[in-house]
This record gives sequence, C-alpha cells and structure tokens, in this order.
Amino acid sequence: MAITLASKVVCARSFCAALSLAAVVAPAWALAPGEDGVTVTIPISGVRDTAQAVAIDPDGNIVLAGSAGGNYSALARVTPAGTLDGAFGTLGVATPDFSSSTGGDGQRAFLRMDDGRYVGCGHFNSPTTGNDFVVARFQSNGALDPAFNGAGYAVTPFTSTASQEQCNAVALQNDGMIVSAGYSTNGSGHLHVALTRHTAGGVLDTLFGGPSAGGKVDIDASANLNGDSEARALLLQADGKLLIAGYALGAASDDFLVMRLKTDGTLDPTFGTAGITRTPIGTSEDIANAMILQPDGGIVLAGSVYAADGHRDFALARYTTNGVLDPTFGSGGKVTTPVGPSDDYAYALLRMPWGRLVAAGSARISTGGSGTDVAVVAYNADGSLDRYFGIGGKRMLNISTLDDIAYGLAYDASGDRFWAVGTAASGASPNQDFLAVEFGLPDTIFRHGFDTATAP
Repeated sequence: MAITLASKVVCARSFCAALSLAAVVAPAWALAPGEDGVTVTIPISGVRDTAQAVAIDPDGNIVLAGSAGGNYSALARVTPAGTLDGAFGTLGVATPDFSSSTGGDGQRAFLRMDDGRYVGCGHFNSPTTGNDFVVARFQSNGALDPAFNGAGYAVTPFTSTASQEQCNAVALQNDGMIVSAGYSTNGSGHLHVALTRHTAGGVLDTLFGGPSAGGKVDIDASANLNGDSEARALLLQADGKLLIAGYALGAASDDFLVMRLKTDGTLDPTFGTAGITRTPIGTSEDIANAMILQPDGGIVLAGSVYAADGHRDFALARYTTNGVLDPTFGSGGKVTTPVGPSDDYAYALLRMPWGRLVAAGSARISTGGSGTDVAVVAYNADGSLDRYFGIGGKRMLNISTLDDIAYGLAYDASGDRFWAVGTAASGASPNQDFLAVEFGLPDTIFRHGFDTATAP
C-alpha cells in the first residue's frame, strides 16, 4: 500500500507558503486500481474554497480552478508530487478577482489550450444585472491574458435587469472561439439553457444563434413553460456541432437532458426530438452533471437520480449519435449505482484510453453524522462495474469530518494515474479547502488477454 504524501498548505489571498511533510511515496504506477496516493488540501481564503474543474499540463502538473471564500475566482497548480508550483501565480496560487461586489465571481469550468494558456468560465456578480456569465483566458502562469477583451475576461448579461445567470461548462473551437454553456432566467422566472460564443479576441460572436441573438442563445428545453432546464456539460463534436448535457423538466419531474446544436448555435433537428432528448431514469429528479464523447460517437452522461429507497444514486446513460438511448449499455441504456447507504452524487466523468469509464463525486459512508466522502466508481465499456477497481468497482475516501467532494477528473499525461479535484477540510480545520487526490489506474495489459468479459 502506498504511503500518502500529505502537503499542508497555508495560504492567504496575498500570501501562500507550502510545507511538505517528509514521507516515502510509492510511484503512481505501483498504486492498485482505485487506491489513493498523493492527497493535497490547499487553503486559499481560510473560509470556503472549492475547486470545480481541473486540467493537466504535459509535465503532469495539476491545475485546479474554482472559487475561494465563496466570492472570488482562484487557480492553483500542484506538481505530481503534491507540492504547489512556485512558477504559477503567487507561490502556486492565482486569485484573479473580477467582481468587487458582494456576490463576487467564481470559475466553474476550465480547460487547457494547446499553446499552454487556459480558458475558464463561471459567474460574475454585478450590482445592476445580478449574476452574469463570465469567460476568462489565462496565461500559462495563471495571470489573466490581456489579449482577451483587454482585461482577460468578458462579462455577458442576458438581460438589462437583475437576473441569475451562470456558466457551468466551456469548450474551445479549432479557430480559437470559446463556447460557454449554463443557465439564464432571462426574465422568465425559470431557468433556461444558455450559451455564448466569444471570438479569440474576447468579443461576442454575433453570428452565433442567428442574426438577432447577438452571440447569446437562450433555449427552454423543458417539456412545458413552467419548468427549468440547465446546461451542466458541453462538448464539441469533430464536425463542430455542440453537445449539451444537464437536466430539464420532463413529463413528471426533472430528467436527464442531452441536446445538440448546429455550428451556428441553432438546434439540430436530426438529434433526438427537434434537437432535444429528455430521459427519466429514477423515481423523480434526475440531473446529469458530466458528459464524455466516445470514439464511435456514443454519448455518455453521468449524474444522480432518486432511487426507490428515497436516496440519490450515481447514474449513467449512453446515447447513440442521433440522441437515442443505446440498448447495449446497462439496462436499456441506463445504469444506476448505489455507492454508500445515503445520498450519492456523480459530478464528473472520465473515459480511460482503453474504454473504461470513471465517475466521481460524493457519498456518505454512514447514514448518521454529517459530511460526505469522495466517491469514485469505475465501469466497463458496457456499463457493468469494473470489479478490478476498488472494492467491486467502487472506492470511497474519507479525508475530513466535513464535506469531501470530487467535482472534476483528469487523466494524467504519464498514463499511470488520474486525479480528482474538489473540496475538503485539512486536518482539524473547520473550513473547506481546494482538494486534489491521486488514484491508481486499472492496469489492463494482461486483463485483455485473459479476461475477455471485462475487456472494452
């Protein structure tokens, strides 16, 4: 069993110093499938810090993005050994504070560009228009990129009056344009799927969504006018079409939502029903939080559903290229997985190069007490549990007495581990901090030759 290297990091908004505790750390390739290795907690504000997304650079460094103190954006870069990278931001942490209002700002999605820069999106609070979309571009060292809209970020209100809008997902086109997706109330009182597209220079692309949209798209994806719909994941197909996942009101309650837009931002009528597919999975509210696109064009969503016992479980669904459930996956295209005895939420989904899927989020080891634990579940390509991962395909990790949650997953460039990022408390601290945890990968070299039942 590997010995964990714990890095205790004490940070403030203007200062950060890292103290690494001496330990012998087993190489990542020596970790058993699902076994945790390096675990790092990074206090930034000393109050309420949450990493929502992650990107890995070619050197294997882990870049976390989220919010600190609940009201300003924060980034951190951690080496594979679990120490803050002093070449990034200020001693490893960057805190670009876009909004000076009480509601502040935060990053909820994040990706690395081929040239080493980063793109993120989230929310920005304005005294006049409430929470708005914000899209930002960062240099490789974590500083804002002034070549993007002159300031490094662009704020997009959907209305001129106070409303609630937030970007949850971001994608980068080959031409450098940035597409972001989330939700907007748009004066309706209900959440709608909302998207923007910015040019590489940081201005809205007025061709996106049609001549009257002005670079902003608002879609009510619910089954009737009294429901909510929200985008929580976004991917680009090879042909430039946009895949969106989240939830929308269906016939009785919120369902998994997957939809496809053409390159101009209008709904693709060849997908689902007029571009939209809503899928009831559990007994009531079903919410998809993550999505991956498989090489054959299959679309897999992950999230949470209410089970018959009244608790939430992990849930996956796979669709064909035209937005129909794939009957070869799980049961009729759906898979539900109870992880702990209480509520289980899947927030992130990752496809390994050999085809297996890993979902991560939170669960509770017991029904009593408070706080949640990091939960990771691995699946074979057909939706069955990967019995070589953790215990029967499941792994729970208790880091603190508070909420331990994984919101993002990234596959390591070295090919011998993956990382989950999110939030947890460090030691006896009562506050939530950035979290990064290393997990061992399932080694499938021999399994493919001797265990054909689990080969992808």
